[in-house]
Amino acid sequence: MTKRLHLRETIRKQKRGGVGGTEERSIKYPSNTFCPKCNLLYQDGVWKQGASSKGKIRQEKLCPACLQIREGWVGGIIQCSGAFAARHRQELLARIRNVEKQTQEERPLERIIRMKEVRNGIEISTTTEHLVARIAKSIHRVFGGELELKYAPEDKFATAHWHRE
Repeated sequence: MTKRLHLRETIRKQKRGGVGGTEERSIKYPSNTFCPKCNLLYQDGVWKQGASSKGKIRQEKLCPACLQIREGWVGGIIQCSGAFAARHRQELLARIRNVEKQTQEERPLERIIRMKEVRNGIEISTTTEHLVARIAKSIHRVFGGELELKYAPEDKFATAHWHRE
């Protein structure tokens, strides 16, 4: 039974690696590793914001989110479209930024990679599929409209399309 589970997890990791990036995502960082780009500190097995180093910083290395942004690995995409999105662009952007800010307090590796304007609205790329779901559900809850959210769990990817006329 254990061997079968191990094999399934190995196959799952191989699939993720082919879609979302290289093996660098699964690097084990030593304690007190500092990310020079976003100032996160790796302590006790997690990346933390504003954490004070109890000991000396051992090394500087990009955190997984900064590495993902640099390499262009996208964890999900949100598309906001329709006449409402065009007219209320500033309110949508403010809502998106608020959700990102709230999320980063608990999960500093979940970030927006880029936001760009498309013909009928906005397209947002994020580092994780979880942030896609949070942003899309928040927009839907606040502004109404139609939301289509699709997950590809084997690839760790999500797409969301929100539309309102």
